[in-house]
Amino acid sequence: MTNVNKFKSGIFAAASVLALFSAGVHADAGEAVYKKNCMACHQANGQGMAAVFPPLVDNSNITDKPAYIAETIVKGKSGKITVNGAEFNGMMPPMAYMTDADIAAVVNYVNTKFASGSKEISAAEVKAVR
Repeated sequence: MTNVNKFKSGIFAAASVLALFSAGVHADAGEAVYKKNCMACHQANGQGMAAVFPPLVDNSNITDKPAYIAETIVKGKSGKITVNGAEFNGMMPPMAYMTDADIAAVVNYVNTKFASGSKEISAAEVKAVR
């Protein structure tokens, strides 16, 4: 193996490790934001509370809709919604006090962890939702 190929292999390995580490940190940040701001209502497992707070788990209203989730966090939500066949008619307060980065982290966490989605949102895209 030439020195150039060894160098390229080393760069690729370092980038791969960094990408894995960064994804873990991002997921950890989203989980921490969730625990601090969302867990009291939506519960640790994302199941919500029957007839009071809608579940996030397998919620087709939010799966792969990161802009919608972000907008709901920023502006709040009230009125009737149906989730997994159950009706909810409550109010989620606006949480616009959260940073764009924290909202992006929690949106990505909720979408991938609970709603089985894969799409993500950036802090810049959250800013545009405001």
